[in-house]
Amino acid sequence: MTLRTLNIVLVGMVVVFVALTLLIFCIKLYSAIISRFSNKGDSANKNNKKTEKEKTSEVTETTNVSFSSTTDGITPELIAVITAAIAASIGGSNAGFRVRTIKRTGYTTPVWNVAGRNEYILSRL
Repeated sequence: MTLRTLNIVLVGMVVVFVALTLLIFCIKLYSAIISRFSNKGDSANKNNKKTEKEKTSEVTETTNVSFSSTTDGITPELIAVITAAIAASIGGSNAGFRVRTIKRTGYTTPVWNVAGRNEYILSRL
């Protein structure tokens, strides 16, 4: 290696380390500014958060709603199964939630993709 090559390598390494140090400094400064502003907002809303936690911890009274067969084909049995599945995945029967709406989502995959998937699944049976 020549002296010129060694000089270029050392200058390049110094430039990279200085740039990384400046980047770390900027990130720490930015996070300090953000945390300072978020702490001011949190201290004003602490009372509101405590009341919200108390509200969610209370047992809510459920109302019986009669569902009729809609155009989507969502029956009360289907709603009960979906609610039970959500409760099982959360880890309890009384998780403090209530299913308000159930909406069907359309297929976002192309038709050829669905056909290929169905063909693959049927070939494995």
